[in-house]
Amino acid sequence: MSAHSSLTALVSGALMAAYLLLRPYGDADGGDTLAAAEAFASPLWIASHVAGAAALVALAAPWALVSTGWPRWAAVVGVAMALPYYGAETFALHEIGARALSGDAATLELVAAVRDNPVAMTLFGVGLIALAAAGIGAALRWRRGHARTPVGARGGPPSGGALLPLAVVAALFLTQFFLPPAGRMAYGVIFAVAAAYAAYGLRRAASAERAEEQTQPGR
Repeated sequence: MSAHSSLTALVSGALMAAYLLLRPYGDADGGDTLAAAEAFASPLWIASHVAGAAALVALAAPWALVSTGWPRWAAVVGVAMALPYYGAETFALHEIGARALSGDAATLELVAAVRDNPVAMTLFGVGLIALAAAGIGAALRWRRGHARTPVGARGGPPSGGALLPLAVVAALFLTQFFLPPAGRMAYGVIFAVAAAYAAYGLRRAASAERAEEQTQPGR
């Protein structure tokens, strides 16, 4: 279980970094400008946002895999609620940008309608809050269950706190939307580092569990 969680955590970090580093930021000064239209119409807009959506799916996986009870359900429900908004942001704005660049600049007036749809925004916000709660809950449960788990023959700190940095950084995901482009890119890098740390801790915990099983009598 820890091995699978390790892989999904690592994938989540790589995808989140790709999303925020590759995303065109022409819309940083508003969605009704020529720069915004060029950003929306770029192939990187779709590629980066698909990576971002996939990062959230991959992030929900370790929370669901390492815990039971409400964190597991909160992770699944949270990501399911967040994805529809990402779909609109990814594909609707791409088509709007392409139409604007073809000469119909008035279509940029639809950007605010797409982004500010109250139902979509509510689902997105509640979904991210649920995903954040799942991460914190899963990390705390993992910490309690693995506070003294050995990490293998080479030693090292216990793996109990391995998930906490990623859980905290992931809980701040909603706030990064209010940062300038440089801040958002920095967040992506920090997320990737925290995910790599979580993956490392999960992998070593899995190795320790296998080593313990092999030393049990009768094996």
